[in-house]
Amino acid sequence: MPHSSRQERASRGPAVPLLVVLCGVLLLAAVAVVVWPVVSVTPTIPGPSLGATGEKRGVPGAALQKTFRLAVPAGAREASYLVVPGDGSAESSQDLYLRFRTTAAGLKGFLTSLDKTTGDLTADDAVLDQDDIDSVDLPWKIGSKGHLAGLYADIPEQSDTVGTALLTVDESEVAKPLVYAHVTV
Repeated sequence: MPHSSRQERASRGPAVPLLVVLCGVLLLAAVAVVVWPVVSVTPTIPGPSLGATGEKRGVPGAALQKTFRLAVPAGAREASYLVVPGDGSAESSQDLYLRFRTTAAGLKGFLTSLDKTTGDLTADDAVLDQDDIDSVDLPWKIGSKGHLAGLYADIPEQSDTVGTALLTVDESEVAKPLVYAHVTV
């Protein structure tokens, strides 16, 4: 009998190291599955803060301008905007807060899209005021009183909705007015 048990052990001999290697490989794979996500996390560097509500830099796209029925001048600079969606009900409206710097001709074109002229601007009247800007947590600061002009405009009807626009224009740099707008449709 001792002789036959040695034969059985001898026949199992190569299988045992193979089994140990296989278990080792499986153990390494399990460790890799657990460790890989921890090791491969790429740190992200936060960009500049644009306000807690999602202010976007640049001019709103053509579709958004069409939705709000306005035309931001092609040469607008330092532009940023925020869209505040309605609650989804039929009576709900959505709001666009917009700020951009333009030229005198650009301001004239923008006002024309609202069926207004530069003559409709009321001096020393900030129709869109700092409280309205602060209510949506935008970092914008409307300039000094002596150089502000503003207006209120009804936006022409489209699809049974009439919109409104509140504008304040900072004219402290006459050649480069800074426009603040709150448009609701």
